[in-house]
Amino acid sequence: MRKVIISVVLIIITVHLSGCLDTQVAQIDQLSEIINEYIQSGDSYFNKAAANTNKYRYYEAQQQCDNATTQYNLAKTSAQEALIYSRNIQDEIYISYMEITLQELDAKINATSELKMAIPLFMGNDTTSANNHVDLANQFMQSSLEFKKQKQEIVKQNPTKFKL
Repeated sequence: MRKVIISVVLIIITVHLSGCLDTQVAQIDQLSEIINEYIQSGDSYFNKAAANTNKYRYYEAQQQCDNATTQYNLAKTSAQEALIYSRNIQDEIYISYMEITLQELDAKINATSELKMAIPLFMGNDTTSANNHVDLANQFMQSSLEFKKQKQEIVKQNPTKFKL
C-alpha cells in the first residue's frame, strides 16, 4: 500500500512539474514574439533617426532616438524575463538565445545613445566629434547584426524549439 501511495504522489508531482515546464516554455515563446516586435519597432525608429540626422532634421532625429531607446529597453526587459524562465527550466538553448538577445539589445541601445550624442554636436557644427559618435553608432549596430546572426543560427539548428 505504501508503494502505491508513493507512486501516486510521484506521478502527481511529475505531472505538475511538466505542466509548469510547459507553461514556462509558453511564456518564453510569447515573450520572444514581444521582444521581436519591440526590436523591429526600435530599428524602425533608429533608421528614421539616422535618416533625419542626414537631412538636418535634428529635433525629429532626437525624438526618434528617444523612441528607439524606449522600444529597445522594453525588449530588454522582456528578454531578461524570458532568460529567467529559461534558467528556471534549465534549457541551455533558450538560455543562450536570450543571452545573445540581451547582447544584441545592449549594442542597439549603445548605438542609439551614440547617435543621440552626435545630434547636438552636428547642431553646433562640431562635425568631427559628431562623426566620431556616428562611427561608434555604426560599429555598435554592426555588432548587433553579428548577434542577430548568432541567434538565427541557434534557431536554424533547433527548429522544433522556435516558431518560424
